[in-house]
Amino acid sequence: MTAFNDNAVGALEFTVTWEQDDAAHKERFLGRKVNPVNDVFPRGMREALEGKEPGESVYFTYEPRLCIPRRKESLVLTLGLDRLRQKTVTGEPIIPLVGRFYPQGHINGLLDVYPDTLTPFRLTELDEETFTADRNHPLADVPVTIEARIQYLERRETGTYGSLTHWREAVCDWGPGMQARLDGEPTDFFHPAFFDRRSELDEGFRPPRPDAAALRNLDRLRERLFPEGARVLDLSLDSERPTGKYDGAVCCCSLEYMDRPVDVLRYVAYFLEPGAPLLLAFTHAFDPDRAIRGWSELHQFERLGLALEYLRMAGFTNDLNTLSIRNDWRDRDDPRFLETKGVSDPVFAAWGRKP
Repeated sequence: MTAFNDNAVGALEFTVTWEQDDAAHKERFLGRKVNPVNDVFPRGMREALEGKEPGESVYFTYEPRLCIPRRKESLVLTLGLDRLRQKTVTGEPIIPLVGRFYPQGHINGLLDVYPDTLTPFRLTELDEETFTADRNHPLADVPVTIEARIQYLERRETGTYGSLTHWREAVCDWGPGMQARLDGEPTDFFHPAFFDRRSELDEGFRPPRPDAAALRNLDRLRERLFPEGARVLDLSLDSERPTGKYDGAVCCCSLEYMDRPVDVLRYVAYFLEPGAPLLLAFTHAFDPDRAIRGWSELHQFERLGLALEYLRMAGFTNDLNTLSIRNDWRDRDDPRFLETKGVSDPVFAAWGRKP
């Protein structure tokens, strides 16, 4: 069996876990085309992987500054509101709200930022004339644990040249941490048009269906949360009215279309036993005409933060968790395999339990 060394290439499953506010968070990211010679790994990880075989893993807990870039006060800027772009590249108006994340390219006049820079900043203060942008990594102050599990290895067929991937950046720099509140306070998501839609939901509407691999990931999560034989209430758009008591509830790929989500979840809570979990799950695919406007405006990881707020507002405050699964393999017989370069739909989930 091939072992992890400079003569091998393969795939690693990275799992990042951390705690923020009152919730536990987990990000799973499949690292494809791992190159032990050229790639940059979190501190100590490359050495620990040496000699390991498929199925084996290593993990490290990193305090702030040892993995995620350290916080710099110089990256917290207070600027005039005229420096904030008024519209997105699609022509939609930008509605600045405290606690929200926006692409740094939306700030005009930064020397190290281009208009198409997507790296996020958090808007931390706002008045009639100025706004404060925190450009630090959202996990800059948070200890993180990173596990690397070897999925497969094969012997290198060529020399040591090839691509270079910085795995901490690939896994952590495009969303993890954005689901957290600002200083423990609820994020202000809800502007007056947040729940508006371009088109109403008609009776025959069905949301885009995740690919088979994403559905398997969702099924595994459901199996974890709901014991065999549990009575689970399904909150899909075409589900039947609840009757009696349930051991849990799940809402998959429907949350983005709800214009009264908290009312719906409070209604659901009435039918759940104490301690029952409520799972809210979605992918990156949705119908932009029928989804609420606010959903389209949010980054994928901000949507996890929104789902957490829905859970809290509906009373599901125990055992709050989020999970993201990204870059997984898509089935080879999937009709969109080539179009998606073999990448499965990402899965995002948040859940909590009724007290």
